[in-house]
Amino acid sequence: MKFSIIGFIPTLLLLIPVIAACFKTPADKPELEDENIIVFIAKCVGRFGCIGYMCLAIGDYKVGFSSKLLFIIWAVVALLVIALYWVLWIRQYKKGNHFEDIYSTGIPLFIIPATFVLVTGIFSMNFMLIIFSVLDIVCEYCSAYGVRKRLHPAKTEESSDEAETKENEDGE
Repeated sequence: MKFSIIGFIPTLLLLIPVIAACFKTPADKPELEDENIIVFIAKCVGRFGCIGYMCLAIGDYKVGFSSKLLFIIWAVVALLVIALYWVLWIRQYKKGNHFEDIYSTGIPLFIIPATFVLVTGIFSMNFMLIIFSVLDIVCEYCSAYGVRKRLHPAKTEESSDEAETKENEDGE
C-alpha cells in the first residue's frame, strides 16, 4: 500500500471538527465511564481502520475507482458530505455546544464520517474500508443509544413499557 492524497484530504477535512471538539468539550457532558468496553474498543478499531485505509488505500493500483465518472461522482459526494458535516458542527457550536444536542437525534453526528467512508469503500471496491466503516457505524450507534439511555432513562423505560402494554393488549 502507498499513501493516498485522494483519501487523505477528505479524511483530514472530516477530522478537523472532531479535533476542535476535543478542545471544546460541552460543559454539560455527563460522565460516561460505564460505556461498554467491547463497544468502545470495536468503535476505536473501526474508526482508526477507516482513517488508515482512507489515507493508505484509496487510488492504490489494486483497489481504486473503476472509472473517471465514478471518481467525479465520489468527489462531488465527498464535497457535499464534508460541507454538511461542517455545517452541523458549526450549528452545534452556535447553539451553545450542549452535549445532548450531539446525541438527541436518532443519528449521532459521528456516524456521518463513517458513512462517507462506507460510500468510499463501495465506490472504490475496497472491502477493508467497508468492513471498518460498518463496524464504526454500528458501534457509534450502540454507543449513542447507551448515551441517550443514560441521559433520559425515563423515556427509554416508558417506550419499553408501552411496547409491553401493546403486546399484552394484542394478546400475545
